[in-house]
Amino acid sequence: MKTHVLTAAQRVEAESIWIGLEAEIADPGIMCSWDWTGTWLAHYGDAVPHRFVFVESDGAPRGIALVTEPASLGRLRPPTIALGTAGEPPGSSVFVERNRLLVRPEDRHAFAAGLMTELERDGRWHRLRFDGMRLADAQLLFDGRVGVRQRTDESPIADLLAGDEHDVLTALPASKRQRVRRALRRLGALDAQWVQTPAEADSALTELIALHTARWRAEGQSGAFASSRFTAFHRELVARLLPAGRAALYRVRRDGETIGCLYGLIEGRRMLFYQGGLRRFEDNRLRVGIAAHALFMQACRDRGLAEYDFLAPAARYKSDLSTSSEKLVWAELERPGVRLRLEQAVRKVRRRQETESLG
Repeated sequence: MKTHVLTAAQRVEAESIWIGLEAEIADPGIMCSWDWTGTWLAHYGDAVPHRFVFVESDGAPRGIALVTEPASLGRLRPPTIALGTAGEPPGSSVFVERNRLLVRPEDRHAFAAGLMTELERDGRWHRLRFDGMRLADAQLLFDGRVGVRQRTDESPIADLLAGDEHDVLTALPASKRQRVRRALRRLGALDAQWVQTPAEADSALTELIALHTARWRAEGQSGAFASSRFTAFHRELVARLLPAGRAALYRVRRDGETIGCLYGLIEGRRMLFYQGGLRRFEDNRLRVGIAAHALFMQACRDRGLAEYDFLAPAARYKSDLSTSSEKLVWAELERPGVRLRLEQAVRKVRRRQETESLG
C-alpha cells in the first residue's frame, strides 16, 4: 500500500476520495461522513490547520483520514495533532463521538498501520489525540505502542426493539419504567412533533437554541450555542442531513408552549442524541428531559429505528432510559521529548502544590 498526503488546499480532491469510499463502505458513520466533515471544514477549516492522509492499493483508495492541528494552549504545551474533526477554538468544539476510520473493512489493519507510519514521519508533534473513538478503531491505532494515555466513557443506549412495539418503556426495569411514566403524567397532555420540512427544522432549531441557552445561563454558563461557529455548523448540517433522513428534530409542546426540543443524527438504524433544549420549571418534579426523550424514543421506534444512543458522557437521566452501553475512547499518544518532559514536570509540581494546599 502507498500512503499519500493532501494539503488543505487540495480539499476538492480529498472530498472526491472521501465520498467514493463512503459509497463502498456499508456503515461509514455519521461523524465520519463527508456531510459532517465537509461541513466542519467549511466552518472551522480556516481556524484549524489540517491535512488529509489516504492510503491506496492497486491505484484505488482504501482509506482516508482528516488530521488536524489543535492550537497549543500555553507556551509550554507541546504541539498536538488529532484525528477527525477536533481542535476547534476554545468554546466552539463539536465534540465528535463514535469517531472511526473511514476504510474498507478488509483493509482496516493495513490502513491503520500506514496512517500511523505516515504520522510518525512528522517529527513536529509530541502528542497525537484520538477523540471519542470507537474502542476497536482506537485499539487498531495504538496497538503495541508505548506512551498511550487513555480514558473510556460510557455511551448509554436504549434498545428500541426489546420492549413492546407500542411502548418502548416496557424494555426498562420496573423501577425505571415507573419513574419515566410518573414524569409523563406530571406534565399532563403533551403535543409532540417530528419535524418534517426545512422551514420547521429552522424554527425548531431556533427554539432549541433559545431553550438551551436560557437553561445554561440560569446555571451561570453560556452553553454550546454561544459560539457562532458552532451554531452555523449545526444549522448547515441540519439543512444538509434532514432532507435525506439522516438528522431529526423533535419538538414537545405543553398548552401551546414549546417545552423541549431534541436534536439527533441518524446512523443506520441508530439515533444519536446530540443536543437538546429544555424548559426550566420551578417545580423540579416536572422532568421535561425524561418525558421528551421517552416520546422521542417511541417516535424513533415507530419509524423503524432500532437503537437510541445517548452518547457520552453518562448521566442519571440517560441511565433511567437506557438498557445497555458502549465504550468510547479518548486517548493521547505521547512522543518523548524535552517539551513533553517539561510539561509533565510542571503538572507534577502543580499536583503536589494542590495536595499540600488541601492538607
